[in-house]
Amino acid sequence: MKLFLVRHAEAIDYETESVRSDDLRYITPKGRKVSTAVFRALKDEFANLDKVFTSPLIRAVQTAEILAVNLKYKHDVEIVNELLMNSGVSRVTQLLKRNTVFNTVALVGHEPMMSTLVVGLSDKKNLNFQFRKSAVACIDYDTEKETGTFRWFYNPKTSEFIK
Repeated sequence: MKLFLVRHAEAIDYETESVRSDDLRYITPKGRKVSTAVFRALKDEFANLDKVFTSPLIRAVQTAEILAVNLKYKHDVEIVNELLMNSGVSRVTQLLKRNTVFNTVALVGHEPMMSTLVVGLSDKKNLNFQFRKSAVACIDYDTEKETGTFRWFYNPKTSEFIK
């Protein structure tokens, strides 16, 4: 399974007059712009995307929808609790095992979980990058062996791949 780990786009500050909960934070205009640029730049990498799973938090759902629009993804974006910030690698592993019918999957979520998933699902045990907002990592993941091979990380700030 080709696995894309996507961190949500830049969101508003934790607390505003209208937003008093972290769960309700939504992405900023800059976040929309940066994530759109990232997904357009990686369009060929995302070719044949079979499934998009996202955390239920608003900023992740919005990022997943921007991904879907830019890729002309024809299916529903699925909200899953396995991608909540307090979820563990084992819950994500079980989600992937239940969905082996898909060859290419994107998981949209949060930090520090995205970094934890890179380490927990691949052979990359020391990260030489910061998992910035709107960043994407790619892993070739074997659901039977529950292990994967790290392929690359795309830094949205520099538009460079790290291998």
